Amino acid sequence: MRTIKTLMAAGLLAGLALTTTVPAMAAPSPGPAAVAPAENPLLTADKSQVRAGNTLVLRLEHGAEGVNWISSAAFVRNREHPFGADEGLAEVVNDRDGNAEAVATIADVAPGEYTVHTRIGGSAGPTMKITVTK
Repeated sequence: MRTIKTLMAAGLLAGLALTTTVPAMAAPSPGPAAVAPAENPLLTADKSQVRAGNTLVLRLEHGAEGVNWISSAAFVRNREHPFGADEGLAEVVNDRDGNAEAVATIADVAPGEYTVHTRIGGSAGPTMKITVTK
């Protein structure tokens, strides 16, 4: 009985030792990634840095709930925001099987970081940040 416990403990320690040393031995990646990882995989954009006049394509996984809107202070104000916020709205161009695709034009705003907000069903949805450059 003692031998089985000793073997199990040794196996556990060996497994822990391997998991801590393997990442250190991994080879570095050959170059920078083409696209930075998204803050929230439910809401993604084709670009993380944009300029005034650029078109941004957004993809939103919303499941069975309906998409109410996607908005940001960086978007052109082409119609009134449903909650009266001083933000422009993205135009949903495709919404099928719980996945929506929307496009938005970037307004002539000051350079900086802007939050993209979503509303799904009756509550706030995922958000993400975009950077507007000059």
